[in-house]
Amino acid sequence: MPIILFLCKPIWVRLPPHVQSSLRTRYEGLQSYLQRTVWDRIGWTAKPLAKEKKDDDLKPAARAGDELKAGMGGVVGLHSDADWSAALQLTKDSNVVMVVDFTAVWCGPCQRIAPLFAELAKQHGNALFVKVDVDELEDLMHSCEVLAMPTFQIYKGGEKVDTLTGANEKKLVDMVAKHVS
Repeated sequence: MPIILFLCKPIWVRLPPHVQSSLRTRYEGLQSYLQRTVWDRIGWTAKPLAKEKKDDDLKPAARAGDELKAGMGGVVGLHSDADWSAALQLTKDSNVVMVVDFTAVWCGPCQRIAPLFAELAKQHGNALFVKVDVDELEDLMHSCEVLAMPTFQIYKGGEKVDTLTGANEKKLVDMVAKHVS
């Protein structure tokens, strides 16, 4: 089953939203039926659903931008689409350069180059260095056209200006120096 899901993913992302919604609803109905008729009977209880965020739980964009500015001089982790939007807005409003590291926990080269990325963040305190886990924000990965890990992108004024794919330390240092200095 995992192999089938992996192979179907490129098809899934190209389906229209209403088709995805319909399939998701049918899948949830099947899961609910299986939970009642099979899994509960053998003692496999369902996990409690995660608490969904309400609109009042979300940070206002201005406050989120201030928190991102406070994180400059280090690497800031982005964990939601709202965080990404706030970071892009910061590059537009404050003329701050944003260096993005698209990474994954399972990626060896990503883990190997992470200390250099953190060191660059300390050296260039006037830029915003962010890390995006591609498994956590998969839709963002697709919209930013990330095809391999690690991928580093530079944003100025809300627009992507440069990209580097791979864990090449010299090229990363040169790219950051070119755009941040």
